[in-house]
Amino acid sequence: MKHWIAATVLVLAGTLHAQAPEMEWFLGQGTNTEEHVHEGMQTSDGGYIGIGNGIEASSADDMLIIKVNSNGALEWQQQFGTAGRRGTGYCIIETDDGYIAGGAIFDPAVERTQRFLTKLDLDGEVIWERFYSSGGVGGIRGIDAATDGGFILTGYKNAPNFAEFQGFVFIVDEGDGFLLKVDDAGEEEWEQNIDAPQGTKVRQLANGFAVCSTVWEYTPGSGDHQDFCLIETDEDGVTLSRWIYGGGEDEHLYDFDLCSDGGYILGGHTTSYDVVNWDYLLMKIDSEGVEEWHRTFGQPRGYDAEYIHDEAYGVRETSDGGFIICGGSGDEYGYSGSGHPAGPSDEWKAYLVKTNASGTTVWEAVYPPVSEGNNAGEYIGLTEDGGYIVFVDSDSRTPPEPNNFGFMKLAPDPTLEYQETIANKLDFKLHGNYPNPFNPSTVISYSMDTPGGVRLEIFSLQGTSEAAIDLGVRPAGSHSFHWDAGDLPAGIYVYRLISGPHSAARKMLLLP
Repeated sequence: MKHWIAATVLVLAGTLHAQAPEMEWFLGQGTNTEEHVHEGMQTSDGGYIGIGNGIEASSADDMLIIKVNSNGALEWQQQFGTAGRRGTGYCIIETDDGYIAGGAIFDPAVERTQRFLTKLDLDGEVIWERFYSSGGVGGIRGIDAATDGGFILTGYKNAPNFAEFQGFVFIVDEGDGFLLKVDDAGEEEWEQNIDAPQGTKVRQLANGFAVCSTVWEYTPGSGDHQDFCLIETDEDGVTLSRWIYGGGEDEHLYDFDLCSDGGYILGGHTTSYDVVNWDYLLMKIDSEGVEEWHRTFGQPRGYDAEYIHDEAYGVRETSDGGFIICGGSGDEYGYSGSGHPAGPSDEWKAYLVKTNASGTTVWEAVYPPVSEGNNAGEYIGLTEDGGYIVFVDSDSRTPPEPNNFGFMKLAPDPTLEYQETIANKLDFKLHGNYPNPFNPSTVISYSMDTPGGVRLEIFSLQGTSEAAIDLGVRPAGSHSFHWDAGDLPAGIYVYRLISGPHSAARKMLLLP
């Protein structure tokens, strides 16, 4: 088949996508015991910080925070906890003068695992520590800076003792979710319960807060199952809206992000929607809490879906109005498929999917691209250069041994690079070496031999999911036709040529 010569594409899982970004560097950092990273971010100095926990109960690194420089080299690490008592670090944000980290560690004063918050300076030295009474077992899972200079926290409390012995808990089923507002010294201002067994992540809104969670629901015909849950509150933490999303099987929601259109993007995994085993679930919600669309992704290496877990833990809106979802892909069964250059099925990989604003796949890839051990993606952050930082549970990037926080830096998305500056909106062209500029009346040429012809669409990347221009189905073969682009408003657009299950997409820049 002949493809449109202007498109730079990568064949993956039967679909044509843009080229995935390259891995710039990948380093492991940690202690001489095992540890697992759960969240992280790029810091204002250009470096990166990750938070997680030690795995061995004999160690005292229940909460472990690691700071690296812009090249992944270790700057400092800080540990909290009590040897023989499991706990974890769940979340971290940066402030003007340091970092605020939350988790669940053993409190000797009450002799059980409690909600824990600490502030560190920029060199990792402890400024203050706070425990918050949790009834039973508790933990802080999410944190965001509040507009008044304090912090908003979410998580679980009143959980049974089993949570204390597990350390990191993926989903608390028998706890009480909460919103806890503290001032800039960590002192409690108010607390509100939420209608969920835990709060997973929290975001400050213009006039309140948003929390995501996983909840149990009952549906006639399906019985009890887990669903995505999104809650909005007012400035005092009083619930205003509670929305449930999902299919007839289970959904686990681990992360969400605020979108530029006032809505939300939700990221997790599902066994609903006719998937086999667990697949990624990406779901777009509008500003009124209405689901706009959902997409599932999985089996990036083409192994038997019956045995593959695709588990997503991080999601972000990207600067072009699209989305990136990240997690791990691998199997946990006796099955062991092979044949992919990135390794056998039981070697876990960081699995990333980039979509446009309507959830259509732009690219997907697994990292590292070769077989070298287990490296499951746990979280993702955007970097100031337009790239990505992926936080990885790694057993291949050593020393130290045997299991580390993996810091994986990916290059900027190739589709975000602009090399053209166009002075007039009626005189623009595709990024790259496409030979013909799109003038008010220009000639579009294509060559693709497929049954059923070719559909040509122009999509806006300004948050809409509808095609700005649908040029309809064109005959297969080599053809040229005129197109008048003079009525398009300024913005960023994707030019997409579609043929059956195959598509080729290139970004173009349209300026006023």
